[in-house]
Parts: sequence; C-alpha cells; structure tokens
Amino acid sequence: MESEMNQRTLSPFETLPQELLSSIIEDLRPHDLTSFLRVCKRFYHAGRPRLWHTLRSPDLPRSFRFAATTPGLCNLAAISDDIGVDAMGFAYVKKLVFKVGEMACTQGGPDRGLDRLSNILCDQLVAGKMELQHVELCWGDFSYASEGAIRLLNTLKEYQKLNLPRKPSIMTKMGHAYKRGTPSFPINHFALECITNLEIGFYMDDTLLMIEQAVHDIELLTNTLKGARFLQRLVIVGEGYAGGTECPISGLPQLEKLQDAVTDLKHLVELRISGYLFHPSFFLAPPENTKKVTIKQEISIAWWRKFAQCPFTGLEDLSIDTSHVGIESVALWASGDDEEITEVGNEDFQFLLGNLEIRGLKKFSTCADWYYRPDDFADLLRRKNPGLKEFTRVDGVYI
Repeated sequence: MESEMNQRTLSPFETLPQELLSSIIEDLRPHDLTSFLRVCKRFYHAGRPRLWHTLRSPDLPRSFRFAATTPGLCNLAAISDDIGVDAMGFAYVKKLVFKVGEMACTQGGPDRGLDRLSNILCDQLVAGKMELQHVELCWGDFSYASEGAIRLLNTLKEYQKLNLPRKPSIMTKMGHAYKRGTPSFPINHFALECITNLEIGFYMDDTLLMIEQAVHDIELLTNTLKGARFLQRLVIVGEGYAGGTECPISGLPQLEKLQDAVTDLKHLVELRISGYLFHPSFFLAPPENTKKVTIKQEISIAWWRKFAQCPFTGLEDLSIDTSHVGIESVALWASGDDEEITEVGNEDFQFLLGNLEIRGLKKFSTCADWYYRPDDFADLLRRKNPGLKEFTRVDGVYI
C-alpha cells in the first residue's frame, strides 16, 4: 500500500525511461541543460556528465592581448577555489577546446586564471580522475603561450604514455608566426602520435629570407609529420617564399624528405594546402587513399607538370583554386630553361598537359573559371574521370 502511494506521488518526469531521458539530454543546448539540472535530483545526476563533457572556450577567437581580461574557461579556477575542486565536475570532462587567447598570456602581465585552471586539469589527469578523449588547441603565436599552457601540453604528452584504454585525440591549429625566427609549431611539447588534426602556418618576410630559415621550416614540418603518424587531417598554410628570393629552394634535398613524411601518413583523409609551399614549383603529393584534397596555391607551370603525373590513388574529392606566381617574379627563382622563362608572356603559348594520371575522382570544384590551369586540363579531367560531378564557386556560392 505504501509503495502504491509513493508511486502516485512521483512526478511524470521521474518515471521517464532512462533511454528517453538520455535522448532528451543529448539534444539540449548548454543553457537549457543548466535549467534541466534544476528540475529534480534524477535530472541533475543524469545531466551533469553531459554538462561537463566539454570544456570549451568562447566561440569568438580572442586576441592574445586581451586573454587575461576576457571571461572564459579561466573562471572555472575561481569557482573551484570557492567551492572546492571535488565539488566540480572535472571527472566528467572528456573534451577540451581552447581557442586563440585562452592559451596565451597578456603582453607584460600574467594570465590570472589559466595557470590555476591548468594546474587543476594537470592534477586531475595525473591522479587518474579525468579521462580525456579529445583535445583542441589553437594559437596565433606560440611565443605568447603562458606557463600554464606549456605545463598542460607537457602533462598531456606524459598522459598519453599511460596504459589507457583509449588514447586522446588531439587537434591543434597553429597560425602564422608573427615574428621571424619564431618556431611555427612547438614540436617538443606535443604528444605527436595523438594528433589527428593539424593546421600549421608559415610566415616569411621576403626581405628577411634566408636559406637557413627555409631549411629550418621544412625540417620542422617534416619532423612534426613523422611523429604525427596517425594524422587524419592536415592543413598547411605557406606564404612568401616565391616572391623576392633567388634562393634555390626547389632543389633542397629536405623537400624530398618532406614528401616522404607525407607519403607515410597512412591514415590521412584530408589534405589542404594554400599559399606558397616553399617554392611555386614544389608539388606535394598526398599519400595513397587520401579522400579529399584542397589546393589554393600560387604555383608555376612546373608545378602543373608534376600534378599531371600524380595518380592520386583513392582520391574522391578535389578542389583547386590556383593562380600563377606572377611573371614579374619568375626571373628570381626559375632556371633559364624553365617554361616560365621561355614561354610565359608569349601570347602564342598554349599550355597543354597532354595527359593526366588521376582516376576515380567523384567530385571536382573550383573557385571560378579564371583559376590558372592548363588549357586542356578540364577536358582531360572529364575524360579520365567519367561521371565526375563539377562545381564552380562564384562569390562564395557553388553553381
């Protein structure tokens, strides 16, 4: 009798099947989830792991100059000081997302909250109280990384060495370095074998170009890729190597080692390249079975000749938005027998490939009809890839 009375006093929300309750929680936005937790004890305990699943920076990237004065994840450290770390939900955290600014300190001042939050996260990881599955980190310039950010990276590097049932997946985005001589990627601080998504940028002031710096950047990228053997997505943003330099970068043996490192990325699904990639004639072939390739580079005739010889085995989706490096700078980097010297600028010159090795392509897209390409490229591509779906983007819209 008493059991029947208790059953009648239960709220309909409290008698929801667990499967339905879990489905509702999955669809709630963070703001709605906080309200959901206040309904009853059952909802609180069911929804709390979901609320803490991801620690994410504000969606709008913040400049490193204001990192210490803008509210963000660092507020969690202050709350932990007030109520205690154990009362927080760090044990439920599976994913960390730090945007530009969260990992940096201000110029001339400390980051007031990140060091404390970093200490908490590191302590939780070392104690085995938190099991991370995914980490996303973004920087504009690693020289502004705070001590807390560096400690967190080093802790993650040691964390992946533990006998874990599942290694954390790391996505990192490194923008162009703001000053020359700054390493574009902090290779020594990362658990490279855990990186599955890497975006890395290079910046070069033409007036300061040195062959030693080019070699340094090529070797840095090569060593990074050698360590990141489980990489699934790679974005490389190059800039400034072609214009204003007479350095024979195209003949550097280090470029062959870079190609070997990329070829060995057996898990790579997507490759995106933009800007100058060390030299306008340097073509970086994707590894076999890469499904998607996006090329937005300033290139040369020699680059297209190498492109035509690449079979792109397993490729399904290709996007090209190429432009010629420019006739005015050709003499600075091309050899005397290059087509750029003998033919470009000749109004009667017809740029023909004659053949394409690429097969099995399903989708091809371009930015607009004016992108730089051989005169027979479109016909060859269609002939070698029957049933190809083509898209042209005009003003940001595919037609």
